Amino acid sequence: LSTVSHNSFIKVDENTFALAWSDANSDGNITTFTIPADGSTITEVATLEHDTEQGRYPSFEQLDSDTYVLAYQGSSQDGFIKTFTISADGATITQVASLEHDESSNVHNSLIKTDVNTFLLAYSHTTSNYSGYVKTFTIPADGSSITQVANVEHDLNYTAYNNLAQIDADSYVLAM
Repeated sequence: LSTVSHNSFIKVDENTFALAWSDANSDGNITTFTIPADGSTITEVATLEHDTEQGRYPSFEQLDSDTYVLAYQGSSQDGFIKTFTISADGATITQVASLEHDESSNVHNSLIKTDVNTFLLAYSHTTSNYSGYVKTFTIPADGSSITQVANVEHDLNYTAYNNLAQIDADSYVLAM
């Protein structure tokens, strides 16, 4: 048995799911599972260890039918965003692109899709009193590149356990 922590679960298709998680060595992993509608079985399909140094505090979102975006804390506790393609049956998981968006500190990621190719990320910065940041990124449908568009430090005091939600077409709420 192994220790598993920092999970983010997403639906891939009718009976396929993907889980981003951190193992006992804090490595970043993605595992796919099939689960029938009645929930009677859970079958592991494939696993990709996408970061062998660190993969903590993941937040997983879907970009299009087979492309997924993952924000997480990687090596040296830095902030990373990666894109992956995952087949509908979960048999293949392939990393496509990677961006190190914060080169000093990143915890408690919350990532949401705001339109066809834009994502909003809230996270905490541990080296500056857990100050809170919100960033936006654009990613084309094929996940081939990740571009940071905006960066706002919204709170200088302790922010943790971020959770973003969309209110309407252009309004969002952040619980922390």
